[in-house]
Amino acid sequence: MEESTKKKLFGTAALICVVLLAIASFGDLAISNTVINYNSAVGTVFQTFGEFPVYLIFVLCGEIAMAYALRHSEEKLFAGTLFIGGFALSAWQLKQYLNEISSYALSALKNIHAGKPMGLANSDAATVKLSAGAALILWIVVYVIITLLVQYWMGKQDNDQLTRYLIVAVFASLTVWFALEVNLALKDYWGRVRPYELNASQKDFTPWFHPNGVNGHKSFPSGHSMAGTLCIVFSWFAVQTKLRKRLWITGIVYAILLALSRVLIGAHFFSDVTFSVFLTATIIFVMRELYDRLVSDDLKL
Repeated sequence: MEESTKKKLFGTAALICVVLLAIASFGDLAISNTVINYNSAVGTVFQTFGEFPVYLIFVLCGEIAMAYALRHSEEKLFAGTLFIGGFALSAWQLKQYLNEISSYALSALKNIHAGKPMGLANSDAATVKLSAGAALILWIVVYVIITLLVQYWMGKQDNDQLTRYLIVAVFASLTVWFALEVNLALKDYWGRVRPYELNASQKDFTPWFHPNGVNGHKSFPSGHSMAGTLCIVFSWFAVQTKLRKRLWITGIVYAILLALSRVLIGAHFFSDVTFSVFLTATIIFVMRELYDRLVSDDLKL
C-alpha cells in the first residue's frame, strides 16, 4: 500500500473516530436505552463466540512455532524449547477460549431456564462452567483436530516459507498481546459501569471521557470489540494478495458487527466499542508497519 493511501485511510479513520466519540459524548445513554435487547439472538451469539480472534491467533502462532521446531529437530535445545513454548501457548489459549464460550453458553441457557433474558450474562467473570471432565474432553478433541489441520498445512510449506510464517506469527502474537494489555489496563483504570449494571435511576452513568479509577467495573473500552478488530490480523497469514485483501475487509466488517452487537446486548456503550475498535486498529497498524520496516523483503510472507 502506498504511503499516501495509508495517510488517507488513517486520517479518514481518525476523523470518523472523533465524530463518533463526539456523538457518544452526548448520546451514549440515550443510544443504549433505545437499542438494548437482552433477548437478542445475534447479540448472544456474538457475546458467546465473538472473541475467537484473540485466542485463535495465539493458537495458530503456537502451532506454527511447533511446526518450525519439528522441522529443525536436529537442534535439540532450541527446537525442544520452541516446541514446548508453542504447545503451551496454543493449548492454553484454546482452553481459555473453550472455557469462555462454554461459560457464556451455559449462562444463556441458565437465564432462559430461569425466565430471564438469555443475553444477560456476566461479562467480567465465568459464572457457569462445564464439569472438569467434560471440559477436558472437549479441549483435547478440539486441540487434536486443530493441530492436525495446521500441521498438515505447515507440512506442505518449504523451509523458507515456514520461516516466513514464523516471523509473521511472532508479530501477530505481539500485536494481540499488546492490544490485550492496553485494553485490560484501561478497563481497570476507567472503572465504567456497564449498561446492564446501571442502577434504576441510572445516576451511576459516567461519560466515556470520565475515568473513575479501579472499582471493579470494566465497560470502557470493550474487550469483545478489541477481539473483533484483531480479526484483521488473520489477513497477515494469507499469501495471495486477493485473499489477504478479502480477509482484511472481512476483519473490518466483523469488528463493526461485533461492536454493534455489544451495544445491542447491553454489555457496552457506543463509546466503549468505538474507542476500542479504533485503538485496536491503531495498534494493528503500528505493528504491521514495524513488520514491513524491520523484516527484509526475502523474509516477508
